[in-house]
Amino acid sequence: MEKAHLNLIKWGLEEGYSIEVYGEEEYLDYAGGNYTEAVEAVEACDGGLIQLVVPDGDPVAWFRYVFDWNQNPDEIINDWGINEVSDAWDKQYNNLRGN
Repeated sequence: MEKAHLNLIKWGLEEGYSIEVYGEEEYLDYAGGNYTEAVEAVEACDGGLIQLVVPDGDPVAWFRYVFDWNQNPDEIINDWGINEVSDAWDKQYNNLRGN
């Protein structure tokens, strides 16, 4: 099963959003549209914040993540703001998982 953070980044980019990654939720570690660089920024920290951003630079959805030893893939994304964008991601991810 694809890990939630990887799916989120890929889905966000496919939907036309840019990705912002705030490691430990404090500092902007990455901003842009490169999948590999976004993943590297997320995986460089034990936790943080992923934002999906529209072309004018405004964030439209945020997702908190945390890495713990031996966790299930869907537990990496552990919190998010509820809106139409986050609901769309959640729905497609659950469909992939067969839920």
